[in-house]
Amino acid sequence: MNPYLIVPLFALFINLWLFTYVLALKGKHRVVHLYLMYSGALSLWIISIILYWSFLPPHWMTWIFKISSISWLLVGPLFLEFVFAFLSKNPNIVLYLLRGLALAIFPITLTTDWIIAGVERKYWGDMLIQGPLYVYGINILIVSPPIYAIFLLIFESRKEEIGFRKQCYLLAFGTFLTSVLGFLTTVLPRILSQGDLHYPPLSGSASVIQSACIFIAIAKYGFLEIRLEKIALQLYAKLREGVILLSASDDLLYWNESARDMLGFPKIAATPEKLDLGKFLEGFTRRPFSRMEFKKRSSEIHPITSEEEAILPSTESVYLEVSKSEIPISGRDLGKVYVLRDITERKEASERINMLYSRVIRDLDIAREVQNTITTRDFPNSNEFKIFSYFRPYDRVGGDVLNCSESSDGKIDILFADVSGHGISSAMVAAMASISFNVFSRKGTKPKEGLLFTNDLLSSVVTQHFISAMYLRYDPDTKVLEYSYAGHHAGLLLRNGETIDLQGKGGVLLAVGTPILEDFQIQLRPGDRVLLYSDGLFEVRGSKGIPMGNATLVEAVKKLSYQDSDSLIRSLVSYSESFGDGIMTDDLTLFCLEITA
Repeated sequence: MNPYLIVPLFALFINLWLFTYVLALKGKHRVVHLYLMYSGALSLWIISIILYWSFLPPHWMTWIFKISSISWLLVGPLFLEFVFAFLSKNPNIVLYLLRGLALAIFPITLTTDWIIAGVERKYWGDMLIQGPLYVYGINILIVSPPIYAIFLLIFESRKEEIGFRKQCYLLAFGTFLTSVLGFLTTVLPRILSQGDLHYPPLSGSASVIQSACIFIAIAKYGFLEIRLEKIALQLYAKLREGVILLSASDDLLYWNESARDMLGFPKIAATPEKLDLGKFLEGFTRRPFSRMEFKKRSSEIHPITSEEEAILPSTESVYLEVSKSEIPISGRDLGKVYVLRDITERKEASERINMLYSRVIRDLDIAREVQNTITTRDFPNSNEFKIFSYFRPYDRVGGDVLNCSESSDGKIDILFADVSGHGISSAMVAAMASISFNVFSRKGTKPKEGLLFTNDLLSSVVTQHFISAMYLRYDPDTKVLEYSYAGHHAGLLLRNGETIDLQGKGGVLLAVGTPILEDFQIQLRPGDRVLLYSDGLFEVRGSKGIPMGNATLVEAVKKLSYQDSDSLIRSLVSYSESFGDGIMTDDLTLFCLEITA
C-alpha cells in the first residue's frame, strides 16, 4: 500500500465523520444544506486524490483527472456560498461569477488540454500535467474564494454578538491555514518549477484543518446546532408575550419573565415544579382550544411583610388571551405551549366601544323616529288623485326626503330629494331640508323659489353634502303640474301605456353658490301617473359588479307599467333587489302621483 495515502484517507475520515454528524441533525436550514453540499464536494475531491495516488493503470488516469475535476472546481464557489448564507448576506456579482466560471471550465477541461494536458507518474502517485489555463483556474476557483470568504467572515462579524464572532474567527482561521497549506504545496511549487511538483500536493488533504475548526465550532459554540434550544429560549425570554411550556402532566418545563408577571407570580418565589393555570385564570379549561380569553383571578392580599406587599399584583380586573398548541418534547411525549397576551386595555376599549355603540344605536332609533315624523307617510285624500310611496333607508336613518303638504286652496306641494351619502350626517341634512320645505310650502309660490329658499337657508350650515331634488306643485282643479329640477334625474310620466321623461334640468343644491333653476309645467290627464324614485333604486350592482343604471330601470318601468300603482312600486323594488342580490347601496324611496278624475 502507498504510505502517502494515509494523509488523504485521514482527511476523508474526518470530513465524512463531520458530514455524517451534521446530516444526523436533520436540519432544514439553508446554511445546513449548503454546508452539506460543500462537504460532499470536498469528500469527492479527497476521494479523487486517493485515486490519483493509488497507481491505477496509466491510460485511465487522464480521464480520471478530467472527470474528477468537477469536485475541486466546485469546492471554492460552494464554500463561498456557504459563507454567504452563514452570514445572512445576499449573493453578489462575485458569487454569481464564480458559479458561472466553475460550470464553464468543467466542459473545457473534458474536451480540451487547456486545463489538464496529461498525467505524469511520481513516487507518491500520479500528478496532472497542467495546461496553459490551469494556474489561472486554480487561482480563481480554489484560491480566491477562501480569501474572499475570510475577509467576509472577519469584516461582517465585527458588530455581532461574541459567540457568533468566535464562530466566524474560528472558521476564518481554519480556512486560512487550509488555503496557505494548499497554496504552498500545490500552486506555488508549480509556478516556481514551471508546472512540476517534487513533493505530494496537500491542497485537498489540508481540508482536514478546516474540518477540525468547523467541528470545534460545532462542539464549543453550537455552530449549525439545529434544535436551537438555547437560541429559542433566549428569544422567548425577550418576548413581551408570556410563554409557558408544560409537559403532558403539567410539569413546568419553561416560562419566561413575562408569563410570571402576567400570572402575578412573585419574582422572589421559587419556580414551581408543576403549574395549574386554573389557579390563575377564571374558567380555564383543559379541553383542547386554540385561543381563548380568560379573566385573571384576583390575588388575595396577605399583609405579612412590606416586601410581599410590594410584589402583590393589582386587584383590578386583568384579562389574558391564551393561545395553546401541542409540541413534541422527546420521543412520543407531547408538551403544551401556552402564549399569553395581556388584553386588558383592548378589553376595556372594547367594552367602551360597545357602550358607545349601544348609545349610538339608541340615538339612531330616536333619530329614526324623528325622521319618520318629518317624512310624509299619510298623504292627502282626494277623489281626483291618489298618492303611493315607498321609503327604506340604507341604515337606521337615511338621506332621502319625501314630504308632501296640502295648501288651503287644495294644491299639493311635494319635495322629493336625495342628500349625498347616507347615515347620520345625511339624515341630519335631510331633516333640515324637510323643515325648510314645511316653512316654504305654506307661501304658495313657484317650485323654483322653494328650491332656492332651501339652498339659501342651508348653504351656510351644510358644507360636506349636496342635495339633488325635485319640487312639484299640483293643482287638482286645473290638473296642471308645475315642477323644478335641482340636479335630480328625470321623473317619469306614465300615460296610455307609454313611459315619458318629465323634461327639465337644474343645478344641484349646496354645490356651488346659487344654482341655475327653472320652472316647468305639464298638463295632466285622468289616468296619468307621475313616478319619482331615488338613485338607490338603480345603483345596485349585479353579480359581476356592474351597476343596473337608470336606462335599465326605465325599461323595467315600461314593461311593468300595466300594473296598478301600488303593485308597480313593489315590483320595481323587487326587481332592484333581485338585480343586486338583495344588497342595497343607498337609501330607497319611490313616489307615485296618480290622476283619477
